[in-house]
Amino acid sequence: MGGEIHIDSTVLELCRKGDSRAFRALVEQLKRPAYYQALALLGNHDDALDISQEAFVKTWQSLHSFDLTRPFYPWYYTILKRLALNALRARGRRHEASADERAWEEPLDSADNEEARQVYRTSILVHQVMAKLTVDDREIISLKDVQDYAYKDIAIILGIPTGTVMSRLYTARARFKKMLQETNYDQ
Repeated sequence: MGGEIHIDSTVLELCRKGDSRAFRALVEQLKRPAYYQALALLGNHDDALDISQEAFVKTWQSLHSFDLTRPFYPWYYTILKRLALNALRARGRRHEASADERAWEEPLDSADNEEARQVYRTSILVHQVMAKLTVDDREIISLKDVQDYAYKDIAIILGIPTGTVMSRLYTARARFKKMLQETNYDQ
C-alpha cells in the first residue's frame, strides 16, 4: 500500500462506457486499500469484505455521476465510508469494532520462533486497541499509518484541510498510545 492512488482517466472513461474489463482492472487496483479502510472502520474481516465489495457495486452503478475532472479515489472512498458507517449503525455500535484478529494478521504456520510469536502477539494487541478507538480515530490512523498516505492525500480523501488532518492524527495517536499503555498494564 502507501501513497497516492492514481487512477488512469482512460480507465475511468472506459468504465463509464460500461467496459467491464476496465472496471475489473479498477477493482483490482483498489481492492486492497478498500478492504483495509473498510477493516479499519468496521474492525471485522467479513464485514470489511462485504462492504468493500458493495462499494464497488455502488461505484459501478454511479459512475455516470462521477466528474472525470476530479480525483477518483476520494469519490470512491466516500461511497465506501458511507456504507461502512451505515453498517455500523445497523449493528448499533459506532465506537467499538469486533475483535477479529485474523483480519489484521495471518496466523503463524509454525509458532516455534519466539520473535514471530512476539510479532503476532503485538499485532493482536494493536488490533484490540484499534477496536477500542472511535471510527474517526481508526480511519485517520489507518489512512496515515497503515496505508501510508501523505497528509495532503488524506486531506483530499476526507475533504478536510491538511492542518485538520495533522491535528486529528496527533489526537488519535495520543489516544491510541494511552489505550495501548493501559491495555499493556492490564495484561
